[in-house]
Amino acid sequence: MRLKDKVALIIGGTSGIGEATAKAFAEEGAKVVVSGRKEEEGDRIVNDITDNGGLAIFAKVDTTNFEEVTKGVQKTVDEFGTLDILYNGAGIHDSYQTALDIEEEDYDQLMAVNVKGPYLAAKAVLPIFLEKGKGTIINVGSQATHVAGPGGSAYVTSKHALEGFTKQLAYDFGAKGVKANLIAPGFVETPMTEGIEEERLKDIPAQRAGKPEEVASLAVFLASEESNYMHGTSVTMDGGWVVGR
Repeated sequence: MRLKDKVALIIGGTSGIGEATAKAFAEEGAKVVVSGRKEEEGDRIVNDITDNGGLAIFAKVDTTNFEEVTKGVQKTVDEFGTLDILYNGAGIHDSYQTALDIEEEDYDQLMAVNVKGPYLAAKAVLPIFLEKGKGTIINVGSQATHVAGPGGSAYVTSKHALEGFTKQLAYDFGAKGVKANLIAPGFVETPMTEGIEEERLKDIPAQRAGKPEEVASLAVFLASEESNYMHGTSVTMDGGWVVGR
């Protein structure tokens, strides 16, 4: 029960790592708001959590729209009285397109989801955290946070940018009680990685893909009091893939 009585808003919580994180937070005692655009999937996850004795609700949110994000934050506060943890897990991929290949509108959409979305969510929750003098932000990066190759031009750029944003959050608000860190998962079995050739696994020292539940366990640690001296850190969980890059 490392997150007992905490309230967590999971952006991008309707599949993959976000779903696993929502369930892991609930198992650790947190009250969870699962947010995303897929209401049916959100309701399914909420039912899974409540059937196991947890507390959860769904909030339909387009993370690129500040009005919707603020409504999701307000719904969280209205339901549970406060907010302690923001998990920014929404993200989209660019199918490994180069700067020459990707269309401008696709580039803008990816940046809106992967970079602007976490900014809007942080902007919405920071007043609550600063008033309390305490709060946690967990951003979700990628192998592409550190190296080229795990995505195309837009994706790699976005994940590098998210690391910088995480560092700046820590720099600006760490002294005011806000803890901001980033998880950099590797090749994990999620809907985003479906169809990617298994040949990729040969470059991973662990010789396998990761599981969403493994990344979720790291998120629990970063959300808990155990990581309170970690600020602005990027934690890689990729089976060792980047060590040989």
